[in-house]
Amino acid sequence: MAKRVAVLGVLVVAVLAGCGADLARDRTSASSQAPPAAVVTPAEVIAAAPRVAVPKAKPKPNACVGNAARQLVLVSVTKQRLWLCAAAHLVYSAAVTTGIDTPDTSTPTGSYQIQAKETDRILTLLSGAQYQVNYWIPFDAPLFGFHDSSWQRFPYGSPRYRTEGSHGCIHTPLAAMKFLYNWADIGAAVTIRP
Repeated sequence: MAKRVAVLGVLVVAVLAGCGADLARDRTSASSQAPPAAVVTPAEVIAAAPRVAVPKAKPKPNACVGNAARQLVLVSVTKQRLWLCAAAHLVYSAAVTTGIDTPDTSTPTGSYQIQAKETDRILTLLSGAQYQVNYWIPFDAPLFGFHDSSWQRFPYGSPRYRTEGSHGCIHTPLAAMKFLYNWADIGAAVTIRP
């Protein structure tokens, strides 16, 4: 964009300089022997404009590289992020909130599979507390799974998960949860990394 503005500015100056030279020529008498001013064409201005190298944006890292599974739901507790992979191709990514950082409430790491997909579910904690969710996708039933969390009052991906996160489940934004529900098949691989 800056390159186009610079070329346009040079072009405007060149055209105005050419117009001024024509006006000056018209005002001089016929007996004047002054040489005519040089007129620069737009093509000459563009050809003379400096070429500016535009740096290429760094590609975003693809967490799915090396994955061979047809469908993989990959979660990083450290990064508080979820990636949906179709083989080595990244399909979707979202910030998430995992379990509070204690032995009793942390999200379990390891390899799992999606065991079911349900909508409009009431989840009941061991304490008896209940939560209504739009989507429930367990990977280690009946205790752990992916679900939306309308009650969460801090941003997904925040380090606040350590003290205010889930009881081990993976809280997922509603839009991402809807995508996961529609995309992943029962039996899809789930890998949760520390």
